Amino acid sequence: MTVCVEKQVDYQFNGHRFEPFWLILNERRKPPLLPLMFTTFLARFSAVFEIRELSDGTLHGRTSKLYELVERDVSDATIRAYVYALAQFLGYLEECRLTHQTAGLHASSSCSERFVNHYLNEVLSNRLKSAQSLQTHLSALTAYYNFLHYMEFSPRLALRVYRRTRQAMAERNTKQHYIQYVPRHARLTLLNHCETLAEKLMMRMGFEVGLRTAELRGLRTPALCILFKQLDNRAYDHVERFSYWLEGRYAKNSKSGWVYFDRELLSDMRRYFSTERQWAIDESGSADESFFLRTDPRFLGTGISEWHASRRFRQRADEAGLHPSLSFHDLRHTFATELFHEELTGPDGRETRSESAALIVVAQRLRHTIGRNGHASSVTTRYIRMRLQMLELEGGR
Repeated sequence: MTVCVEKQVDYQFNGHRFEPFWLILNERRKPPLLPLMFTTFLARFSAVFEIRELSDGTLHGRTSKLYELVERDVSDATIRAYVYALAQFLGYLEECRLTHQTAGLHASSSCSERFVNHYLNEVLSNRLKSAQSLQTHLSALTAYYNFLHYMEFSPRLALRVYRRTRQAMAERNTKQHYIQYVPRHARLTLLNHCETLAEKLMMRMGFEVGLRTAELRGLRTPALCILFKQLDNRAYDHVERFSYWLEGRYAKNSKSGWVYFDRELLSDMRRYFSTERQWAIDESGSADESFFLRTDPRFLGTGISEWHASRRFRQRADEAGLHPSLSFHDLRHTFATELFHEELTGPDGRETRSESAALIVVAQRLRHTIGRNGHASSVTTRYIRMRLQMLELEGGR
């Protein structure tokens, strides 16, 4: 591929800190100007422009739609997805340059609406496996061309995925469906294939605490050391679940909230803190406050990246023979599904409370939004269905 993406860590320029700062580079490892301006804007403001339609207006006797460009905040994960999607589009422009002698990636602002829609619906739809991935690319290119329009480099482009494209992808998609729940025996096999205590704890953070892979960076040693001391404090002998405040800057949508460790998990966390983690500190002289530290020679003693646990999960899951479609995030789904089941049923297995009440607890623990009507969102209600799948996989427990 003639286009690549590079992440700059803790990049600073003219008194401003850009984190994360993604660079799209051509075959000579030079950043094309307009994509560079776009990724710089993303790094600086963590926002994109979207179209907001206003009331209809009249221009020269004709009715026309009025609109404005408004900023919308986006997460670091969304920024990463948009940058890689844009890089793939720029790579396609280079393919066209080599085969049809067109202008290439440096002329992205001159692409017509018809050309970009052709790329989405005819080219990309045949390269991607899911309609969800195609939607991500649509959102990325819409954000890019809205930015160019805002900067007056390009006219507004109305980009969309046609219904026939979605239907064709659905018919063509032969990917085996899987349940986003990891049974207990599979979790045990996964843990047995982990090579370090750190890896085991990362996996357990998913299915015992419900953390996302990026949120593992939000575990900080100053606050955790307070909890470690409570383990030996007789005043806390009755406590079986210890609360930890996860700061919003490490969480999705910057949503702070409490997460909980049971006594056994917290004890194992303390063991890692005093053994494997202490070794990394001693070897590197690091003062990093991240709980999970890297152990590879180049970055020894530094905090893990937001995707570190996902990569470790994929490696160990493959070794354990788990379904290839499972991801680290499915451990979070597993946590939520079991929590819903526990909140819904009593010790004898009978339902002791309503589904809506149980879902509120799940939403709170997942840090999902509670609607104004006091009910959990549709994102949370999926666990009603997943509970039945869980019971089937676990043999009706």
